[in-house]
Amino acid sequence: MPTLARERPTADAAVAQLALDRVGFEIAGRPILSDLSLEVRSRETVCLLGPSGCGKTTLLRVAAGIERQGTGRVAVGGRTVADASTFVPPEARRLGFVFQDLALFPHLRVADNVAYGLTGVRRGEALRRAAEALEGVGLSGYERAYPHELSGGQQQRVALARALLPAPQVVLFDEPFSGLDRDLRDAVRADVIAVLRERGATALLVTHDPEEALAVASRIALMREGAIVQLATPEEIWRWPVDLAAARVFSPVNAFHARVAGGLADTPVGRVPVGAEREGERLTIAFRPEALRVFPNERAAGVQASVERRRFFGTHVEITARAPSGHRLVLRADPYQVPHASTVRVVPDLRQAIVLSGEQ
Repeated sequence: MPTLARERPTADAAVAQLALDRVGFEIAGRPILSDLSLEVRSRETVCLLGPSGCGKTTLLRVAAGIERQGTGRVAVGGRTVADASTFVPPEARRLGFVFQDLALFPHLRVADNVAYGLTGVRRGEALRRAAEALEGVGLSGYERAYPHELSGGQQQRVALARALLPAPQVVLFDEPFSGLDRDLRDAVRADVIAVLRERGATALLVTHDPEEALAVASRIALMREGAIVQLATPEEIWRWPVDLAAARVFSPVNAFHARVAGGLADTPVGRVPVGAEREGERLTIAFRPEALRVFPNERAAGVQASVERRRFFGTHVEITARAPSGHRLVLRADPYQVPHASTVRVVPDLRQAIVLSGEQ
């Protein structure tokens, strides 16, 4: 039988608040997580990002103790909570949970919902702490309301208050904002992140929305087929994706193959300096739409491209064009600088070139 781990949790900031080491998980012999390792450090928010079926939610459930991994180790605050001989149940892991359906009890008042996770505390003290937690998320005065009397955003904050009240090592979020409409989602998400930062909380958040990951994450763990293919800050993962598929998670890209000659990669939109040390290599050079600057045809710079489609989005215009080489280009430009015309000039911003090894 598994034994309950008895090591004391550590407050050492150098110890990861949540650590998964070489975790594997299968269902009916099909690998869902494969030799996966991840550390979530104190006070950071790590986003698990990837397509449906890549293992994001399974990883969260393994961390929570809802599922038990087949191989590897899980530790919370330096204390082993799951390995080959140890399994600590979810309620003893010092983790907070905010899941997509929020799991609020409809028959309980808001204060009782928030206090539900407290154990070994008298009811009066539990309700006092719940009131403090509600005040901390901007819901003071709602203690006696029922969940159905609250808006979606208010319910979200109740779930956050309940998750934070027991002072967990890490708060786990499983796509908590996906059920809200866009305007409310942005506002509630900003409120939740502000509360997490104010409290110095550590969080692991599952999302399928790249914009959300870029907006809230300290680091993004990009997942694919049960593995983490890149773990980096939002800026790093945007500017230096590990491969072309990683780049395309966040936006369309214009990708070209080139062989390096004289330290330059010759692409259909211009030459890109890549360094003499890569002489003779075959590379993939990619530009996001906004990294290819668009100018009126009168400007004698870059290459001329034939416009095939133009879509207006208010803040920008998206243009599909064809380079002289025949390559299709996806462009994003200022709608007030680029006139309605059959041709435009395209100039690459070389600082934003994504340089990848091989032909991807």
